[in-house]
Amino acid sequence: MGADLPEDYGKHLRDGVWELRVILQHHHHRFLYSFWKDIVVVTNAFLKKSSKVPDSEIEKSRKAMADWISRRGWEDL
Repeated sequence: MGADLPEDYGKHLRDGVWELRVILQHHHHRFLYSFWKDIVVVTNAFLKKSSKVPDSEIEKSRKAMADWISRRGWEDL
């Protein structure tokens, strides 16, 4: 899934966080997501205004994914 996207559309950022790039009406939207087994979890989205994904957005994605896993009790799966 994530690895199969051409880099123009998405790529791995770091720490298991992937980026999906979408352009709508000349606005660059970014959706950050992670994988849990065969599940894709979209953790956050934002309107991109700079050339680099802000570290704060990546950290927000990591925390949201950790929260998603912990609320389901799947840490040990």
